[in-house]
Amino acid sequence: MLAAAVFPCLLATLHGPRAQAPAGQTREPEYRVLLASERVPPASRDAVLRLLPPALERIAPQFPGTPNAPFTVILHVDESSLDSESGRSLHRGTPGFARLDRDEIHLLLDKIRPQPPDDLATVLAHELTHVLLDQFAGPHGERVPRWLHEGLAQSLSGDLYLQAREVDLVVPAKFDRLHRLADLTNAFPDDEYERRLAYAQSFSFVEWLVRARGMAVIREGVRLATHKDGFVGGYARTTNEPILVEYDRWQTWLREESGASWRFMLENSFSYVMIGAIVLAAFAGARAWRRDARARAKLEREAAADAEDPTQPSDEPDEDPR
Repeated sequence: MLAAAVFPCLLATLHGPRAQAPAGQTREPEYRVLLASERVPPASRDAVLRLLPPALERIAPQFPGTPNAPFTVILHVDESSLDSESGRSLHRGTPGFARLDRDEIHLLLDKIRPQPPDDLATVLAHELTHVLLDQFAGPHGERVPRWLHEGLAQSLSGDLYLQAREVDLVVPAKFDRLHRLADLTNAFPDDEYERRLAYAQSFSFVEWLVRARGMAVIREGVRLATHKDGFVGGYARTTNEPILVEYDRWQTWLREESGASWRFMLENSFSYVMIGAIVLAAFAGARAWRRDARARAKLEREAAADAEDPTQPSDEPDEDPR
């Protein structure tokens, strides 16, 4: 069990603030912060305790009634302190993950960076969104698709994961190489490029969906999810439209209205200029080579003609007739 690996002497002192309890009752704290080993610096714990209240204040209203169960943030120096079951939840290159079956957030300090999206505040907010969305979904939380989880987590934390960008979707969208929503329901690809594409897709589609329909519609789709048809069914019951219709609209917006194509062109304009210059230089070099080759061939033909024509004057001096 994970609890056996957690540094025990700190457990009692790292509780978050208690909610207001009814008279005669004691409420559990909203959260607690645990250290996975003695190697975790206390300053990291203090930073999490400082960042959690404003993150909750900003994200929890998006999922009314949450947190409705205590959750735990566990700090690790690196992945060596993860138990085998939790280790399987860690995706390569990511600085944290959420164990939704335990209401746990695991943060790997060796992968935390000073700047977003891998800074402590952004990663904490990202994983907190996963936990609160799952709590809001209730007994059918596992039927909330992964693309919705990651889209909302990136949107509400304020940054994209794995250096994913909306502009990176331009070429796959043009050649119909975007992931199908069904392929992003339960898990994301293992391949690094495909996984980054999945994060970018999820962010862009969910952001567009929130702008087009509103967060209240997304929440209602989650609330009406059932074990049988999940969020997709809940969304259809809320809007009377299937989610795939929205997905097609988003793809049209991405290609024609988002401006991502222009951003892609601007970002790659220097590369295009260099490629054009190389092509022009290659054409110019080929023309010069052909011109020189024609001149050499002409000289060779003239030299051969001079050698074969007996009427041409000889370079040898005439013999003295005397």
